[in-house]
Amino acid sequence: MKDQNIISLNANDAIFSANTTEFLGIKNMSLTPYRVTEQHLIDHGILKNVGNVTNNKTFTNTYLSDDLLVGRGKGTIETTDGQSIDWISSDLGRPSDDQWVFHGVMLFNSTQDESLSFLNNRIGLYNSTSDVNEPEHIWLLE
Repeated sequence: MKDQNIISLNANDAIFSANTTEFLGIKNMSLTPYRVTEQHLIDHGILKNVGNVTNNKTFTNTYLSDDLLVGRGKGTIETTDGQSIDWISSDLGRPSDDQWVFHGVMLFNSTQDESLSFLNNRIGLYNSTSDVNEPEHIWLLE
């Protein structure tokens, strides 16, 4: 019997896959007691059953050590015709192969926009890297 609480983190099963990521900037917010940065990015990608979307993201990262950061994110996914849904997230980042690798959980807010309403109050998992050439993926928990 298949466990209903297990989801596949195969890229083919993702609800969202970024094609390109634009790095818009980063700024230092604090250096003590921990280094804190704020970064802005925009993903351009495909949302299953919707099509092309942008994911405008802002992350506040707290570097607990050289090998661990905690991130808090917020953003908006928007369709080409202007429909949108906001989200918030928390993640952990660790360095691997000269880049940061992030694993996180996100909560989609509620929207009245029809094409994105299937995301209302849903929880997603995501992974990404600091390499803008590697795609981010989001999976929905059932």
